Amino acid sequence: MHQTLFNISGEIEEAGNALSLTYSPGQLYALRVNIRRTRSILKHFGSHKSRSYRKTWGGFAAVTNDARDWDVFLITAEKLLTPGDYNSFEALNREQVQSSHEAVLEMLTSAPWRRHLQEWKQQLEQTGEESSGQDQALTSLERALAKARQALQLALTVDNDRRWHKFRIAVKEVRYVADSGRDHPVKGEYLAEVSATCRSVQTLLGNWHDTVVQLDILSELADTDVHDRLGSLVRQRKEQFLSEIRSELHEQPLFR
Repeated sequence: MHQTLFNISGEIEEAGNALSLTYSPGQLYALRVNIRRTRSILKHFGSHKSRSYRKTWGGFAAVTNDARDWDVFLITAEKLLTPGDYNSFEALNREQVQSSHEAVLEMLTSAPWRRHLQEWKQQLEQTGEESSGQDQALTSLERALAKARQALQLALTVDNDRRWHKFRIAVKEVRYVADSGRDHPVKGEYLAEVSATCRSVQTLLGNWHDTVVQLDILSELADTDVHDRLGSLVRQRKEQFLSEIRSELHEQPLFR
């Protein structure tokens, strides 16, 4: 797991450096994914220091949430709306989009970010690979799978946004843990299969969650015709994605 963290940290730094020069939704995505991967691995170490680092990484990730949500929403709106309506939507919300991007750039050029990255890299260099890392990944995977299975049962039973969101997070956890141990000499193929399954389910859950976020954003925006039309279209997508998720899970035994 130590080598995995070392590699992921390099990807975080690379994405952060690229973003600080020119904002790019793709680089923001890379930054966020790798921060999530780092936090997922740290969760299974259990030490005070790992919890502290996990919390700090989470704080930085939270700064990027609005930018990510707006990036995705603009892509969705362009797909769903006519060109004229999309131009109106983009113009109405341009200031908020720019503000969300500026918050990311400000974070990446701040002293706290630079200091944290330096301390984190030093910590990784000082910490050697644990001999039990691969077995730890398997143990962590079983715990993550148990949690995901329980979360799915609650989502199917209660069937509300909160429970489906918790299942989505649990699936992410399973995938990241599986990815961290894919070089296992015996269970590597199994871990790769688990990761691939999670990726498929995660895509559907991510699409669904985007609609939830977009409806929340719309509820805070000015009451206009274009926002009303977009809200109706997003609600239809939400139901469609949830139907696809249920169908996929019915055929998938991993989480049962």
